[in-house]
Parts: sequence; C-alpha cells; structure tokens
Amino acid sequence: MHDNYKELSRWEVYENEVSSGNLEWGVLHSEKFFKENCRKLEGDDGNFDILKQLIILVSCEDEDVASIACYDIGEFVRYYPNGRHIAKRLGAKNAIMNLIEHDNIDLQRHALQAVSKMMVQNWTVSNMISTFK
Repeated sequence: MHDNYKELSRWEVYENEVSSGNLEWGVLHSEKFFKENCRKLEGDDGNFDILKQLIILVSCEDEDVASIACYDIGEFVRYYPNGRHIAKRLGAKNAIMNLIEHDNIDLQRHALQAVSKMMVQNWTVSNMISTFK
C-alpha cells in the first residue's frame, strides 16, 4: 500500500480544491502560497484554466467559496506579472464588481479588495488604509 501512495503537493491539492468548487480557508489561500505558486495558474498550456474556474466560483451561491475565489484572484493579480490585465481580460473584474454591494459584508470586503488590486498599480494594505484616512 505504501508503494501506491502518492503525497500530493500543495499545488495539486489546490488544483483539486478549485476543480471541486469546494474552497475552504487555509494555507492554500494565503499570501505566501500565491507568492510561491502564482505562475502555476497559467497551467501547462498557458490557458489559465484554474483562474477561469476561480472566476466562475466568484458567482457561487456559497458565500464563503465566492469570498475565497475573490481573494485568490486578488492575490493572482498581485503576484503574477501582468496579472491585472489577464484577470480583466478573462472577465474577473466584471464578475467581482457584481459582489461589491452584496448583503454579506465579508464577501463585499473580499470583492472590494480584489477589484482594488486590479485597479491599483502597487497594492498593499497600508496603501489602501492611508488612502481612506
């Protein structure tokens, strides 16, 4: 049995989670994870299939899943070279903009942060906080 067991990498676990549509907060949805893995969202064929799945999950009825998808897209935009333009071209900005006035305040916050990351050249939390003071 040990010979047949294969430990999945964090990236493989992330891919499986996104593909299943069952996103849950944890180390796979963190700044550190995206710093290390953002380039993998382009996929083997450069088609950004995982990113496209995240964009679809933004519209999920499960508000936690939609929040996590917004967060992940925002982190992709933040760390992937030219990520802002790729996400916008694939429709992420429009999909996320629909959530900015959502009834769920956490989902609303994650949507606003994701859109802010798409619109601001050098996004950091401290930049956003000082802007609103």
